[in-house]
Amino acid sequence: MSLSRFLRSKLLVRGLLALVLAVAAARIAFPFLVQTATVERGIEQALENWTGADVRVGKGAEFAFWPYPRVTLGNVRIVGRKAEGGSGDLATAEAISATFDLFGAVRGRPAFSDFELVRPVIHVGWSAEGVFNWRHSGWLIQAIDATAKAPEGQPASDLTEERIGTISIRDGILDVVRGGRPYRITDIDGSITWPSLRQRLELSLSGVVNGEMARWSFASGQPLALLAGRNAAIRTSLAADPATIGFEGTANLSANAYVSGALQLATPSLARLLAWQGTDIPAVGNIGQLSVEANIATSGYSAKLENVKLTLDDAQATGVLDIAMPPQGIPQIGGTLAFDRIDLRAFLTAFSPLPGSDQNAQTVDTAFIHQFGMDLRLSARTASFAPFSLQDLAAGMRIENGRASFDVGDSTFLDGRMTGRIALAEDGFRGGGQVQMSLSNVDIGAIVSTLALPGPLPSGIGSADFELSTDRPLWATSASDMSGRFRLRMGSGTLTHFNRQAFEERAAKNTFFNISEAADGSFDFGRADVEARLDRGLAELTKAEIEGNEKLLTLSGMIPYRTGSVALAGTLADRPQGDGTATVNPPLSFFVGGSWPEPVISPASILTGQQPRQ
Repeated sequence: MSLSRFLRSKLLVRGLLALVLAVAAARIAFPFLVQTATVERGIEQALENWTGADVRVGKGAEFAFWPYPRVTLGNVRIVGRKAEGGSGDLATAEAISATFDLFGAVRGRPAFSDFELVRPVIHVGWSAEGVFNWRHSGWLIQAIDATAKAPEGQPASDLTEERIGTISIRDGILDVVRGGRPYRITDIDGSITWPSLRQRLELSLSGVVNGEMARWSFASGQPLALLAGRNAAIRTSLAADPATIGFEGTANLSANAYVSGALQLATPSLARLLAWQGTDIPAVGNIGQLSVEANIATSGYSAKLENVKLTLDDAQATGVLDIAMPPQGIPQIGGTLAFDRIDLRAFLTAFSPLPGSDQNAQTVDTAFIHQFGMDLRLSARTASFAPFSLQDLAAGMRIENGRASFDVGDSTFLDGRMTGRIALAEDGFRGGGQVQMSLSNVDIGAIVSTLALPGPLPSGIGSADFELSTDRPLWATSASDMSGRFRLRMGSGTLTHFNRQAFEERAAKNTFFNISEAADGSFDFGRADVEARLDRGLAELTKAEIEGNEKLLTLSGMIPYRTGSVALAGTLADRPQGDGTATVNPPLSFFVGGSWPEPVISPASILTGQQPRQ
């Protein structure tokens, strides 16, 4: 190494050593040069300037100079000023600390940033006159007021240059009282980043809300405009076990507050979500996983959701929803949802138990009729109601004025058409409800087969109508509790498990016999017409005519289906001739009694003592 290079290297080392010594000396000297009383009073004054309230410190300031100069105040109280609309503690904190610049502190003009609040308790509320307890004349409020008065897009005042930095919160509590109802959020941790009032605001906080840990993030590039009641772009999300909610769009916090943008909501249980936010609607207790994506626009106490993508358990739908939550009324839900497929039993059970789901129930909670209103139109390519399936369903669900109904306006059912209605009212839960249904050109045999109904029953295409009511709680009733009427009309078809020739042969022997002895066969007919009145487990068969090519089978009587028994009188006669020609054979009369599907046939000749026909 040359001499010049050696000298240069020694000079470099000495320069670096001198710089380090200078920095160390400054670090050592600054604490002695800093006017600690000025710094202590400076941070108190900064807090008062920001809040417009009085700051009272119960413990003297503590200083640290490594790695950054920092001052800490202990047992801090921020107290409202009576002359400005409030009094009492606005906030307390075990400690409040902030970093400060050494040069400013030496000059007696310290600047503070990056605050930390340790175990703060913040109180938010409104007086009986509606005055906000934090509405004081601090820098922040002045900047908000100036922004509200300034022309759109122009700087409000020099206050917007005020620096805040980062505010860290450790183990905080937020107490909110609105309308006499207290709310408390505990275990708050996180940070608020706001370099200056005119710059972007970001926060990330976590806390315990109603017993659940929640994480909230928020960001806005125009925070002052937002606080001043102007439109501002925001992005926010709330995540907790009961639900996750996200929003990105435009918000306005004026008296005519609104939001407009993209909304996402997901919950594993709607009942749990409602319970978490303090609402108890038992009717929706059966709704499980729910997720919604939509474009939302609010106006006053109502919201319109467009381009809705809804997932309800395993069902998915698209459509439009309107939601209103008036402060003096009940929530209202309306709109249109189109499902690709839907489980109707699960959907209806989401709002109240279905018939047969709880046979031991004597009463049903009717609170949901008064807790919300609904006017919802539904459509589905496929709608299942086990064990049946509907296609091209068009339906409506309505809850209003103490009444609820579910209407099937149109659907394809077993190659035919089905319409129907289930209706109930507040009084109806004490006096029952109504079920109406109409089937047109439906495969009756498929219904019999699907339900695995035993005994001689018709098969073929037909139409049926029934209108039933019950004086028991509708959702806790069964078929044997209902009253009403039933009518079946069929064209060509077959009476299964009925051999006419075998039936006539056994009847001619003038002996009792079981219907199963004549079940090996079928009876083709060209017309079937059945009418019945139902009265709480007892069906009165007022008309039953099954007309074959040669014979006409008629039945009438009582069917106590609650006990599974029958008591019918019947005839099997020659089919009437259209030209009025008298029939050749006398009719065969008989009585059907016993238990279905194995009743006993008693020929009338046995009961009357007459000889049977030959």
